[in-house]
Amino acid sequence: MRIFETIKLGLMIVLPAMILAGGTFNNRAYALDRSTSQSTVSLQNPGTTSDQDESGSESMKTAKAASSIVTPSDTLKSDDEQNASAETADGPPSTADLAKAPLEALSSVVDATRNAIRSYIAGNKDEAVKSLEFAADQGHAPAQWKLARMYAEGDGVPRDDLRAFETFSKVCDRHADESPDSPTAPFISNAFVALGSYYLNGIPNSAVKANPARAREMFTYSASYFGDAQAQLILARLHLEGIGGAKDMKQAVRWLSLSAEKGNRIAQAQLGQLLFSGEAGMKQRARGLMWLSVARTGADPQTDAWIIDAHEEAMEKATDADRFAATAYVSQRVKRAK
Repeated sequence: MRIFETIKLGLMIVLPAMILAGGTFNNRAYALDRSTSQSTVSLQNPGTTSDQDESGSESMKTAKAASSIVTPSDTLKSDDEQNASAETADGPPSTADLAKAPLEALSSVVDATRNAIRSYIAGNKDEAVKSLEFAADQGHAPAQWKLARMYAEGDGVPRDDLRAFETFSKVCDRHADESPDSPTAPFISNAFVALGSYYLNGIPNSAVKANPARAREMFTYSASYFGDAQAQLILARLHLEGIGGAKDMKQAVRWLSLSAEKGNRIAQAQLGQLLFSGEAGMKQRARGLMWLSVARTGADPQTDAWIIDAHEEAMEKATDADRFAATAYVSQRVKRAK
């Protein structure tokens, strides 16, 4: 059985549904959908280094021009799970991140943003929306991003994908050149991924039509310029399935590797499966088993059951030499991490 067959349908249906849910992406669309038992993607935290390459600057121009078209969905973890702490590498910036984001010099914007955070955490979302709208009108990227997520999820406001799309577009249009090291970079990178998701399926009864090629451009920009781990995982899937462009196994492995190195468990497991099976055109059983072992560490028995199954299956098929080499690779990674 081809290792990605079970998630292909989930990718086409759920990716667009992955836009926002509160303080963290539930990873339903944004991450190849855990419900299909094959994937879930994530955003990196501030401070993650970017992986700029030749495609970065080129994609940046195209993405900026295209940043007014795309597809959201319901893909974030609930805000209640994130209000208390910053998001990990498995999701977008949280409400706590928003509170720490640099604010404009105008005291009115500062006050509005702080009031929005206090109101949101207290459950007064009507007041939070008013404050966010004020700060967003001043061009405050984190406020724009949070407001877009609320509209995409119907969180405290009627769900409105078109309005979410338009608000995400403002973030991308105005802040695409933000330094990847900036504290606001995760918000901007996440907005590009959200737009990419909208592009995949379009927005019903609107001028935003499905455009997989543009979707790939948005994911490429986020993955290359901002080094976004979740965008890298999604981009790998698009290359694997030939969505928005030609199939390219080499590029798929490249983006999976970049995401896996950032700690994305889904990318680690999928990369491990590809290398172990040789389906990527390069059979590296020991390295594949190593990535599956790394992915299994901390895997949730319920949401990540497929990772556990994939690891156990590989262990049964592996030779003693494969297992020995995989253990050595894991040990090397642990040493480098110290």
